[in-house]
Amino acid sequence: MNSNLGNQEQGQSAAEAQEIEDQPTGHATEPEVIVTDKRRVTSEGEVIPVDLEPDSQEDSASEQAEAFSEVEILQAKLRETEEKRIEAERQSRDFSDRFRHAQAKLRAETDEQRARLQRTFDQKLEAARGDVLAGLLDTLDNLKRAVAAAEKNENKNSDFVALLDGVRATAQMFEARMQGLGLSAVPAMGEEFNPEVHEAVEIVPVAKDKDNQVIEEFQTGYRFGDRLLRPARVRVGRANE
Repeated sequence: MNSNLGNQEQGQSAAEAQEIEDQPTGHATEPEVIVTDKRRVTSEGEVIPVDLEPDSQEDSASEQAEAFSEVEILQAKLRETEEKRIEAERQSRDFSDRFRHAQAKLRAETDEQRARLQRTFDQKLEAARGDVLAGLLDTLDNLKRAVAAAEKNENKNSDFVALLDGVRATAQMFEARMQGLGLSAVPAMGEEFNPEVHEAVEIVPVAKDKDNQVIEEFQTGYRFGDRLLRPARVRVGRANE
């Protein structure tokens, strides 16, 4: 009987020991946790919500900072491009202004040079024309002297009169053509003596009211414009004091 009791006690002790081993101890490990998006699942299948919002805010702030940085870079490049465009337009305007100024200056210089050449040409042409007219004055004088001598001849037959009329017409036409080219006679008879246009060949006594006047003209003087081709040769009166 004692042996049976001992076997029962041993069986109970073994069962109790097995039971103790099966029970969880205070040092048992936590169940394995699997983390997913905004939730976690334990090894036992329990789903526990997980708050991931702080990380999301940090990521969003970082993305916004990067976006702001890219915007600032783009704005800086845009400002730089705008400044380059403004500078290019300014340089273009400056170049256009300088070009117009140079063009106007060149046009003015060209016009001035052309006008100066034209004046020089006109002056030389007028001088040459005056020289030609001055060379023809002797011919005109001869024609006039021939007419004056023929008019003093008392024996005037029809042939002589016809010849005189022809010479007179030739002298008048010749003088008219020269006047058309700019020739003009210097006033002499009855004018006050002017040494600039008159050449005193003889001085004769006259009444006081005709003192220093041209009494007679021996040779007509002529002008060509403002140029004196030759002075008038005259007789001047001088009143006795």
